[in-house]
Amino acid sequence: MSLRPEDALERNAVRLLCQEQIHCTARSRSSPAIQVTEPQRFTVPPPALPVSNSHMPVLWAVSSLLLVFIMLAAVAVYTRRKRGLLFQGSYKRPSYVNVAFRNSDVEGMLDHTVQSAPLQTVLDNLDVLEELVILLDPESRGIKNTKHLASLCSFPSTWITYTYSMKESKSPLKAVLEGVTSRNPDWTVGHLVEMLKRMERNDAIAALAKLRPDVVNL
Repeated sequence: MSLRPEDALERNAVRLLCQEQIHCTARSRSSPAIQVTEPQRFTVPPPALPVSNSHMPVLWAVSSLLLVFIMLAAVAVYTRRKRGLLFQGSYKRPSYVNVAFRNSDVEGMLDHTVQSAPLQTVLDNLDVLEELVILLDPESRGIKNTKHLASLCSFPSTWITYTYSMKESKSPLKAVLEGVTSRNPDWTVGHLVEMLKRMERNDAIAALAKLRPDVVNL
């Protein structure tokens, strides 16, 4: 039985399709499966934010205040130490400053002969004069000194200032006593005692009590 040409072509086409399908199936079984993986993702940290310039004035202010506080504390400590050293250096011996003597006690310190003696007697007694210089010449806060005595004796402030400027060569107290005896030759030791009472310098009056009546009479 002979086939028609159309049938022969159709049969050959079916055979080719079957062979191609069998060949593709065999190829898919023999080749490994391709796995598709997702790309790896990397996490990038965000950039660090810069320090804001608005905080700089605050930092400078805090630092400046701290520095000022430290400097003030150092100055306070230095001042206290310096005052303590000055006090220790100026301390010589206990005195009778601000001791509450009664008038009768002050009068009893000095013999009547001593009080009536000329003021020049104090200048002539070097021991008593030196003690008075030590007591009255230094300038101490709250304690009246030679400046107040000169003012009570009616010396001008310019003369007092000049006298203290020359204290390295001459005692201001000695200059005051010499000036008083020159202007008022009739002044006595009693006049000086009255001035010292007004100055509340009983320690200086006690020093005048060391004048001996027998020496005064000479």
